[in-house]
Amino acid sequence: MRLTFRGFEVLFLDIEASGLNSASFPIEIGWVLDDEAEPESFLVKPHETWDFVSGWSEQSAAIHGIAPAMLEAEGLSVAEACTRLDEATHGRLVVSDAPQHDDWWLGRLYAAASREKTWAVGDVERLYGGLAQEAGLDPAEAARLLTRIEQIYPHPHRAGPDALRLAKAARALADPEFRSKLHEP
Repeated sequence: MRLTFRGFEVLFLDIEASGLNSASFPIEIGWVLDDEAEPESFLVKPHETWDFVSGWSEQSAAIHGIAPAMLEAEGLSVAEACTRLDEATHGRLVVSDAPQHDDWWLGRLYAAASREKTWAVGDVERLYGGLAQEAGLDPAEAARLLTRIEQIYPHPHRAGPDALRLAKAARALADPEFRSKLHEP
């Protein structure tokens, strides 16, 4: 289902990066508009100004499983990536579970493409709070639902599935019918 909040369609965003230091860069971007459809995602071909020596982390690669050769072979150029993102995010409320990090990596992406990012990334936790409040859920019940979603939907550290997990959590808070189907293990 496509979720709306305060009149805006919600886009759930996730980014995988080459590492966590200041030289890191985005390598995979994924999003979900409809939690009943396959997530959208793409790899990003590293820009010539991004430094693999200081920006690539083998520890991060062991977690997300994305190799530099995959980025070169399958990745979109930074310009293509920005165009896809601008189309996907236009007029939507964009949220992620790490908005400061994701916005920073998006800044690197847009700067490499010599483009201006005209949209912001909000905190999915604030959205969850608003949805729980609208649904009349007490904080303990909302927390239980979010924990249940974590059990059902894995966190594989790949952008598409991770964005889907965020969308499913929001749906659990917003949709009573979906919520009623979340059985305890």
